[in-house]
Amino acid sequence: MDRRSFPALSVLAVLAFLVSCAPAAPVSTSKPPPASPAAQPVSKGAQPTATSKVVDQPKYGGTLVIANKIEPRSFDMHQDTSIGMQLPLAPAYNMVVQNDPQDETKIIGDLAKSWEVSADGLTYTFRLHEGVKFHDGNPLRAEDVKFNLDRIIFPPQNFLSARKELFRPVARVEAPDALTAKVVLKYPQPSFLQLMAMPFNFIFSPEVVKRKGDMKRDVVGTGPFKFSSYVDRISFSVKKNPDYFVKGRPYLDGITMYVIFDEMTRLAALRTRQLNMLPLSGEVTPTEAVELKRRHPELIVHERANPGLTALVPNIRIKPWGDVRVRQAINLAVDREAAGKVVRGGYFPGYGYMLPGGPWSLPETELMSLPGFRQPKDADIAEARKLLAQAGYPEGFKTTMMANVQAHERETSQVAKDQLAKIGIVAEISVVDSAVAKDRKFEGKFDLLSVADASAADDPDILLGEYYLTGSPKNWGAWSSKKYDEIYAEQSRTMDARKRLELVWDLQRLLHQEAPRSIVTWSRRFGVLWPEVKDWVPGKSLYLNHKFQDVWLNK
Repeated sequence: MDRRSFPALSVLAVLAFLVSCAPAAPVSTSKPPPASPAAQPVSKGAQPTATSKVVDQPKYGGTLVIANKIEPRSFDMHQDTSIGMQLPLAPAYNMVVQNDPQDETKIIGDLAKSWEVSADGLTYTFRLHEGVKFHDGNPLRAEDVKFNLDRIIFPPQNFLSARKELFRPVARVEAPDALTAKVVLKYPQPSFLQLMAMPFNFIFSPEVVKRKGDMKRDVVGTGPFKFSSYVDRISFSVKKNPDYFVKGRPYLDGITMYVIFDEMTRLAALRTRQLNMLPLSGEVTPTEAVELKRRHPELIVHERANPGLTALVPNIRIKPWGDVRVRQAINLAVDREAAGKVVRGGYFPGYGYMLPGGPWSLPETELMSLPGFRQPKDADIAEARKLLAQAGYPEGFKTTMMANVQAHERETSQVAKDQLAKIGIVAEISVVDSAVAKDRKFEGKFDLLSVADASAADDPDILLGEYYLTGSPKNWGAWSSKKYDEIYAEQSRTMDARKRLELVWDLQRLLHQEAPRSIVTWSRRFGVLWPEVKDWVPGKSLYLNHKFQDVWLNK
């Protein structure tokens, strides 16, 4: 492995003493990835009870205080993708199934106490818990689950479902009786349960949706905590749900999430113990993690390689981005080594379209031989200039690069501006507010986009679906490839792990050729907490483990 090999980052040596560090493992090219949870024979789902193994006896009481970097723009998670919404809302909701908070490789029941999969892999039958109530007192029925899944998978007219394209294999959802929900597929899908467990698939109160038209200003679920208060751009609070269906849960009296935009202020609030913890979305950099641990050895610091990335996304709808030579030129110009050292003080280089070091990434020897990854960059820069000349831009051109005000997107745009200038592309950076950035991304109102995207899991149906499928809401640049869509559909239904891996590799090779987006960095995040916070560990995705059902405070 040479100095540019993605798992072997110098920061890991510095952080070796940190608690619970988990550097990514090197890619093995000799064996297929492990079967996804959906591909394993499942006849019964696990119960959503406490899975933590602790020495101390859990205690009741106390309010967990956390912070986030961004405010919730609305409360309707089915229509959005933001951690600003998912983090505060998750404690108020349940899903049908979920990733195990203590072992995210496992799918366990949430509202479903068990499930069966038909022999042909086409029908998933979920048996729901009895006695579950929405926070408004209405009982949960299978019809409510069907209502919500239909809203996500088969959205009504003029409704933007952020993840509907991932559920293309679903034929229909049924509710044969009050406590049974069925999902019928058109063809078997190995990642189906993982898609169901994505931490955005909240089960809302249908009564509220029908009465109000959406859930943008309401929070009514079945979760362990009930909505308490929201102060715009300041705080979001939930309180204990005394009627929660999981016996003895939750332990906490409540949770308060403060919206703290400035990272130095967030860190100061943690150091002075005004916060109990900063989750992965708290934007603690590697340098800051080292300093926190040095000054406060008792702090617990978790490190996670994360299926999140920063990227440059050209808008295919407008010139010159429809020309693949121009997109390839950008991909060649990006110096991922340099960007990895600058963006958030330690994101790691953006090698590839799946999480580097993960089970689905291209073999390292192949990946590191691709154009755009060479060091030094002289050959890439020369080739990029040649491509621009062939496309009719021998002197380059001017463009506007939109970036969210959030630090990682802004820093990525600044790095990219300097790198693109080396091939004659002069980019004027336009930094906009988060809400403005969201609207412009969904509406396609940008030229070149500096974006930070994060996914719920390192799964090809998610990472290769959300950003690249024709018509996907998060395919910001509106790139479209019939060949890509066909290969994606084939891998999504392939149950043989080795064959599926080869198809996933084919998808990544096509993306490297077409360059619908240029990955600049991948994410390495830190969750930091004081030792009084018990039974919480971060997942690999910054969206996981925010329900806090089993978390307690040792005070």
